[in-house]
Amino acid sequence: MKTLTALFALLFLCVLTVKAQNAVDNSVNKANNSVNSANASVNNATAAGTNAVNTAANTASQAKNLAGQVGSLFGKKPADGTVNTTTITVKGGKFSDLKKLNESILTCSNVQDSKMKFSADGSTITVTHTGSTSKLLKAIQKKTTVINDDNIDNLDEGVIAFTVK
Repeated sequence: MKTLTALFALLFLCVLTVKAQNAVDNSVNKANNSVNSANASVNNATAAGTNAVNTAANTASQAKNLAGQVGSLFGKKPADGTVNTTTITVKGGKFSDLKKLNESILTCSNVQDSKMKFSADGSTITVTHTGSTSKLLKAIQKKTTVINDDNIDNLDEGVIAFTVK
């Protein structure tokens, strides 16, 4: 009888152990499912964030292209995207001469803008343009005879100086 009681006790403990193991397995499975669900949520959030960044980048690119198209309508868009500044120093001459020169400069296709400062001692025109200073000079010489090879005092990248004779 003692053996039978011991056998039933052993069987009972085995059943309890199996039930306990099942409970542990169920808890581990639930935790694993929770981790998988959280991982899926993170992946979805990452994908949504990446899509938002890509959408913003595409919108910025489209805006840049549209701005380039609108700018090209006015013929003042730089060909290579590089914008340079050249200061033209003028010695001598009257205000009306400087004004006519500035108007001629603005008609050059590579010129985007110019700012004029007049003084009886020496005037300046600051020109925003594409291309080199030499190309700017050639374009200006095609538009006016005020600047010619005989009256240029200085020519360097970013600087043109001449005297009105």
